[in-house]
Amino acid sequence: MIKYCQIYGLIVYLILLAGCGGFSKISKIGVPESDDYKLFANRKIETGINTFHFYKPVHDLNLGVTIEVDSRKMDATDEPLDKFLKDYKTLSFMIIRNDTILHEYYDQSRSDTSIVSSFSVAKSFISGLVGIAIAEGKISSTETKITEYFPELQNQGFDSVTIDHLLDHTSGIHYKENENHVGGVQEFYWGKNLSQDIFNIRPYYIPGEKFEYSNINTQLLATILKRATGMSVSKYLEEKIWIPLEMEYPASWSLSNNGADGTEKAFCCLNARTVDFAKFGRLYMKRGNWNGKQIIPESWIDQTIHSSKDNGQRLTYHYNWGIGPKKYGSFFAIGLYGQFIYVYPEKNVIIVRFGKADLNYNPPFLYHTLLQICDQL
Repeated sequence: MIKYCQIYGLIVYLILLAGCGGFSKISKIGVPESDDYKLFANRKIETGINTFHFYKPVHDLNLGVTIEVDSRKMDATDEPLDKFLKDYKTLSFMIIRNDTILHEYYDQSRSDTSIVSSFSVAKSFISGLVGIAIAEGKISSTETKITEYFPELQNQGFDSVTIDHLLDHTSGIHYKENENHVGGVQEFYWGKNLSQDIFNIRPYYIPGEKFEYSNINTQLLATILKRATGMSVSKYLEEKIWIPLEMEYPASWSLSNNGADGTEKAFCCLNARTVDFAKFGRLYMKRGNWNGKQIIPESWIDQTIHSSKDNGQRLTYHYNWGIGPKKYGSFFAIGLYGQFIYVYPEKNVIIVRFGKADLNYNPPFLYHTLLQICDQL
């Protein structure tokens, strides 16, 4: 019998807000959807010569014949796991323990080779790349002032904003809405001039005073990475993570405009296969080490999954990762429509889910079930 996992109630807020800029130009295109990557130009992220494969179980584990849910918002008692996943519009779902895929599910229109778009899960990749860039000396530290990379913002009220503030969404930066558009963050998703739009900002709060989740923070981080490394974030990801992790398939990052100089929508829109997203979870579970090679400094992983209430931070969110209860030491990348890469190091478990619509259940019940699944593995 499968039961459910627990994560703080803030996760509801993050799931609803963590995504590719919220709502778009509704009258023209509509809200973000799981297959929007087909509409955008993209920059390809190639694989390397070697490929890492998770194991498949030798015997049918018959994992999770039924599940139990105790919630006034849903009725799924004794419902088969795959039916539950289908009912709640899951595109792909995977449970991995000790490098073995224990269970996987795909929507009838999908398979294990289908592309899923990351939405705000991409923010966790940007966070990892920042850690690598600091380790390589391309970025001095998290305390570096962002005006060091943005002369455009000097003497405009941003002089005390640091990279740390961008990572924690405590920068106090607010995106200015344009008079002739639906509004600020909406423009990020469908907009064509992202490289210019990121400077349409103003100081709103004192840095380090208040948590305000915003796509602008991650897009600014991506621009810092580009200016610090001299590479697009796609190329940097390819070189530092995608090839070293021996991904099975190429990926892509959606661009805000066409052409070779297109700007990645770095706050979202990293497009890949479910199994390769799981490998990123494995990298963090292994504290940045990939089969003997340190890809991301262990100190950066420790820093990422250690949260506090200091300086306006959220206890359940740090450096673009959700932080689970201390009891479990779990953490997760999270995005719109209930997508997540959930990591439970104590049990060597990774759970990945991608969905295609707003969730109609109370998310903590799902997470509570997943944690108890992990406890029984």
